[in-house]
Amino acid sequence: MTPREIELLTIAKLEHDGHQLEPLELRELKRQLEEGAVLSRRYREMMTSPAYRWNKPSPRRVR
Repeated sequence: MTPREIELLTIAKLEHDGHQLEPLELRELKRQLEEGAVLSRRYREMMTSPAYRWNKPSPRRVR
């Protein structure tokens, strides 16, 4: 599911349960869902990227 679909389902569920959502709550919900998607993508990139390997710099040539 996309973050937008999750947002709409969450809003529908809260309103069905009798909650009146204010604009501040809607913005916060949207922000949290977008942040979760970004963190998920970053974690996936980190886990699938090649391992970092440090190499000692080569000495500078003197002319």
